[in-house]
Amino acid sequence: MNRFGSTPRHDENALAAPNEQGQDDDMLVRAVVAMINSRRNRRRVPQPMHDSILTGSMRVEEILNGHQDVIQGMISMKSSTFRALSNLLGSRELLTPTNHMNVNEQLFIFLAICSQGATN
Repeated sequence: MNRFGSTPRHDENALAAPNEQGQDDDMLVRAVVAMINSRRNRRRVPQPMHDSILTGSMRVEEILNGHQDVIQGMISMKSSTFRALSNLLGSRELLTPTNHMNVNEQLFIFLAICSQGATN
């Protein structure tokens, strides 16, 4: 007798349910493990991030010769102003070309970093 005064009924299906539940859990665990292992074994084909055909100096020249709104948005000045500043810094040897970067590229990178977050 239980606390309600009645005799508990023993249902055969109720006794079998925990076992079936355990089997379902085992199948679920096996499925998850198999899915994780299949993802680990799947190799991704590497894709190049920087796949432009242009070198850095060629890209800077393309931007300088392109639309004025693009260069204005990137370095906050017009291309004519950029060229004048680049010539001034180069002629006074305040900025000199290196083995890997010319004066325009160095100046462009510097101005792009300084212009981040700036608005006109």
